[in-house]
Amino acid sequence: MTLTEQFQTLPKLLKVREVADFTGTHERTVRRWIRDGRLGAVEHPSGLRVPRRSLWRFLGLDLGLSA
Repeated sequence: MTLTEQFQTLPKLLKVREVADFTGTHERTVRRWIRDGRLGAVEHPSGLRVPRRSLWRFLGLDLGLSA
């Protein structure tokens, strides 16, 4: 699966756990990235959510794809 295909199959707002799974890290690491301001996130009624576009930018893969 190409990066473009992976990007398009991700939900527009990812749970912290989904980001951790995608990046191969622990949820605490993702929360630290958010707290430190390195990874953008938004408050959602059911918890923090990371826009997939923010994740792509954080990973240095901003391919000009729409969110």
